[in-house]
Amino acid sequence: MVSALMIFLISLAILGSIFPWASSVIQKKKDAKSVNDVYNFFQKLDYTIINIARNGGEESLELKVPGRITVYPESYPDLTLNNSILFEFQSKVSNVADSITWIPLNTPNSNTSAILGIDKPGVIFGKSTLEKNEIIVYYRLWFRELEDKTTGNIYKISLVTSGGKVINSTQGFFRIQRLSSAQTGNLIKTQVNIIV
Repeated sequence: MVSALMIFLISLAILGSIFPWASSVIQKKKDAKSVNDVYNFFQKLDYTIINIARNGGEESLELKVPGRITVYPESYPDLTLNNSILFEFQSKVSNVADSITWIPLNTPNSNTSAILGIDKPGVIFGKSTLEKNEIIVYYRLWFRELEDKTTGNIYKISLVTSGGKVINSTQGFFRIQRLSSAQTGNLIKTQVNIIV
């Protein structure tokens, strides 16, 4: 009877010491999946915005990772953030090095102006910062001008929000609508409304 009790207590002690380690490993696996889900979502968001800018219409998307979405319309005065969508969330892992600068993830060319047919209009950036025991991971989708070298025209997707204000949400819901397309000189700008 005493030996059975000893075996039970030793087993309980072993399980008690393994549980925190196993819990940490499971959380890191969940966070790694969330990091991949966010990057894949940003690729889909980029594709969807470009498709709606070209073809018109409206579409809704949902990001199922908890975090904060911020939409900076083209009219936002800070040129490092304007015309972009930012998502930040906490994680135990990151696929982007701890950095204060944005790292382009979907293209090596992150210049403000690029070439139509060669470069993408949307650039996905990432960065992360370590705070206490958590990593704050940031993804940003930014739209830039594309120049058509044959015609000299410049094309730009312009993100628009209600009232031209910066909008924030923690809901993960996006509604994307094409509003209009207009030409001023050689600049052809297509307005895409983002609702979160």
